[in-house]
Amino acid sequence: SVIVTVPPHKFFVEQIAKHTVDVILMVPVGASAHTYEPTAKQMGAASRASIWFMTGEPFEERAIQALKSHAKGLTVVDLRQGLNLIYHSDGIQTCRCCQGGCDLHFWLSPEEAKKQAATIAKSLSEAYPAYANFYQDNLLLFQADLARLQEKIRDILAPLHSRHIVVSHPAYAYFCRDFCLKQWPIEIEGKDPTPRQMTALLLEIKAMQTKSIFIQMQYNNKAAKLIADMIGARLVVLDPYSEHYFDAMLEIANAFAKS
Repeated sequence: SVIVTVPPHKFFVEQIAKHTVDVILMVPVGASAHTYEPTAKQMGAASRASIWFMTGEPFEERAIQALKSHAKGLTVVDLRQGLNLIYHSDGIQTCRCCQGGCDLHFWLSPEEAKKQAATIAKSLSEAYPAYANFYQDNLLLFQADLARLQEKIRDILAPLHSRHIVVSHPAYAYFCRDFCLKQWPIEIEGKDPTPRQMTALLLEIKAMQTKSIFIQMQYNNKAAKLIADMIGARLVVLDPYSEHYFDAMLEIANAFAKS
């Protein structure tokens, strides 16, 4: 078995490994990866795994340290390696819920997803060499699917070049970089805005003639709901953490296009 932190990477592993591994998901559907803590049952299952495909979330390091005494053969693979990461200092609106300076929602870029898939295939091949050719063949198919997804989304979002997307939680920095959009978050450094910040946000969002605000099930979205009520915007629920990766990415693209 192998471990992944978030549902999209469960999909990635399953596309490459198919039936050859069982995938243990650490952060369940509907939970925030930024604040999650694994259960004792999850840690017990994880102690039997051979690989953890980590993303850099705060709980991972604590959990991995706890596992090392029980799972001496556990290989930790950082899926950030080789990626063109977005840092808080880059002048882009990013998620700042985690330490380390970079936004961790990097699976939302199909371009970066191809690199993550390659890292997964390489690590699986090293762990299970008998399936190396099988993994390589599946990797090429998956990367081709990602390229087609990229083109579909580019076509959907072409009319929105450089437009702002108002979001409750700033999860879309990589998506926006790929497809020439700009996210405008209501959440500020992982927290609801203060009353003064709220006033400024309200003026800015009104000036943009915002019709839709995009929220996630993983967060309380209280400030987004308040602003939506005040300006008459509709709330649209999206799930960038969905395990159904292709469907979720197209849903995000179509929702942004309709906004």
